[in-house]
Amino acid sequence: MTSTTREHMYRLYSKGEAWATLLIAGDATRGSNPEVPAFVEGAPVSGEVSLNLASSDAIHTVVVSLRAQIITGSLPSEKFTFYEDTRTLWSSSPTTKKLKGRHTWPFSLSIPSTVSLAGEEFRSPQSFFERHTRGQIDYELCVRFMRPKLRSDHRLSTVIEYFPVSKPSPPSGLRQLAYAQNTTLLGPDSDPEGWKILPTVTMRGRFDSQTVGVSCMLSLATPLCYTRGTSIPCALQIECSNPAALNLLAAPDSIVLRLRRNVRFLSREVWNDEFQLSEMATWWWAGGSAGLGSLEESTETLISDAHVRRTLKGEIHLRAGLVTSSTIAHYRLEYAVVLLPFDAPGYESLDSEPLIVEPVEIASDLADGPCPLTYSTP
Repeated sequence: MTSTTREHMYRLYSKGEAWATLLIAGDATRGSNPEVPAFVEGAPVSGEVSLNLASSDAIHTVVVSLRAQIITGSLPSEKFTFYEDTRTLWSSSPTTKKLKGRHTWPFSLSIPSTVSLAGEEFRSPQSFFERHTRGQIDYELCVRFMRPKLRSDHRLSTVIEYFPVSKPSPPSGLRQLAYAQNTTLLGPDSDPEGWKILPTVTMRGRFDSQTVGVSCMLSLATPLCYTRGTSIPCALQIECSNPAALNLLAAPDSIVLRLRRNVRFLSREVWNDEFQLSEMATWWWAGGSAGLGSLEESTETLISDAHVRRTLKGEIHLRAGLVTSSTIAHYRLEYAVVLLPFDAPGYESLDSEPLIVEPVEIASDLADGPCPLTYSTP
């Protein structure tokens, strides 16, 4: 073993003595649970199987297998195997019909980076299991000790975690320069190649016994693929003809911009969506000194006699443990940045659905170039 590997041992016992042992060498630097073997894309799933038999045993085959499944329920029809690798470690012969004493068989299996299903190529997805989510990605390593028909077989098995490797394309040159020089990011006006400006939306609500309309234009830093553990730079322009309503709704604490995960899967011929809202954006005034840089010369711009625009900048902090985006067969793990109705005291939103839903991807590794900076604390 090296400092980057961790041994995991599983045993079968008889009369208090271990007679079968499965030893796996996992990656010590990855994994959400140190008790579960972890493997990064490209690394072999290796280990050894050992027997210590005090008396002869009529085992006729020892088989190790690695199986990857999409699980959407408890029924057999709701478990779909998208990859399986099986190796025979030992089988009986006319000269060796029974096993006795000590035996050890090393093995090395692999999880492919891509799998082909119905003529279509998919990247092998990251392991995924949550107690209250039906759509799961399961990787299992199993050793079977097979005996004649009238004798019971034994098996040793464990779930393993698989981590594919992905990274965004490099950001714009100006954004890379800001990261390299530890300076603020330029906004969409100064770095149009570095941002996606989304269509303007209008939200409506009641404020001070009046119905007010507020226009919002959201921009997200491109490419729309972000590394977990970093952040999503954002910019928001808000316009309103009611100065008091603008002061209330353009406050950083009033804006509700979040990262939303959707586990989407087909079960019993029906597509299911399981949404989870996670990270909330942190906002500050565009004229502030620690941030993305002014999108305008000042925080507030007079558009006309009736309308005022206020500009804010922000970022969504991404947890290091986020599961990466994936698509395979009838399973999707997707992300989107969603702008929800604003939340402020004295304001009653007339909108019930998200104002903006913009799909994004979450990757495992950093893009080529300077390391991204964050400009705020969560």
